[in-house]
Amino acid sequence: MVNINKSLLNKNNFRLLIDKIPNTEYYVKKCNIPGVSFSELAHGAGVGLDAYFPGDKVTFENLSVDFLVDEDLANFKEVYDWMNAIVPIKDPKDYGDYVKVDDEVSDITLITTTNKNIPNRYFRFHDCFPIGLSGLEFESGADGESVVATIEFKFTYYDIESTS
Repeated sequence: MVNINKSLLNKNNFRLLIDKIPNTEYYVKKCNIPGVSFSELAHGAGVGLDAYFPGDKVTFENLSVDFLVDEDLANFKEVYDWMNAIVPIKDPKDYGDYVKVDDEVSDITLITTTNKNIPNRYFRFHDCFPIGLSGLEFESGADGESVVATIEFKFTYYDIESTS
């Protein structure tokens, strides 16, 4: 007899670990498990008919992370500085000191937990680097809402494991 787990995964049962930006990690509000797809190959199979076969190239959506910005902007600056280390933003002379990209990637781990807050699955995103950091929106008269920023990451691939 097969044992079927009938508990549902809740949206708030997760923890995100990002070594390169620990200040940001603490304030994560929302993230996604990116979708995956691959292309198909069409081969002529007769008059007006194509046969389709699985392709050979996998494409992942971006890893998107929303985080609350602290009032000193330490976590926002942490991501900004990471991006500046990859592609120099403020001083063109920094291109001469361009760092190796290997030094500027990081693995990211998303841990999903059970309804009893026990780690359940580990999604390990390999060779991550930020490709986008959203702007910050301020609004006078707002009801004390926290400012949220979004980071978009590219990565090579991810694994899904049941142990750390």
